Amino acid sequence: MAGNSGDPDFNIYNTPNVALGSILGPYGLPVVTMPSPGINDVGTGNQITWWSPSLNINVQFTANGTITLPYSSTMYAPNSTGTNDGTEFETAVFKGVFDLSSPSTVSFSLGSDDDTFIYVDGVLIGQNPGVHATSDVAFTSGTLGDGNHKIEVFYADRHQTGAELDLSLLSEGVTITAGAPEPATWAMMLVGIGGGGALLRRRKDKMATQVA
Repeated sequence: MAGNSGDPDFNIYNTPNVALGSILGPYGLPVVTMPSPGINDVGTGNQITWWSPSLNINVQFTANGTITLPYSSTMYAPNSTGTNDGTEFETAVFKGVFDLSSPSTVSFSLGSDDDTFIYVDGVLIGQNPGVHATSDVAFTSGTLGDGNHKIEVFYADRHQTGAELDLSLLSEGVTITAGAPEPATWAMMLVGIGGGGALLRRRKDKMATQVA
């Protein structure tokens, strides 16, 4: 998605207050606890709108695709193929499913620059929020029941000092897919609100309106 440099949440240091255990909002987006100082892109149900072209005029869809785990990328526009974020920012949503044969937990290693939020079945289980240099966290979900589960990862690069997303599934015997299952593979389609795609970009040059 494309946006203008007037978006107050980008190229400035601020950290959204998204509570662990909170659920996705009515449009499937992360929800901040209000007040959340410095976060202005808040829509219906206190959802952060960085990933929604239908709710935020500063974003425009650019592409979709798949990834595999472990995943490591400098998340530079366009579509994670650029060399810097000097002219535009990139945000992304990754979605997939996995199946558990018995109740268990699932563990991840996450490194990001900047914000990342990971949801299982619509509940936030881990995050690395705010504008910061690449930093690493590891976390484990609560006990999940046997059967199918949905996972969603929200990423946003919001500052001109780098961009990175590193994600690994630490649990053995778990496969996360977005199609026909393949062992040790997380083939997550990048999907957007209404199925329209979710690899986004935000332009930082002076533009008053959304452009293609």
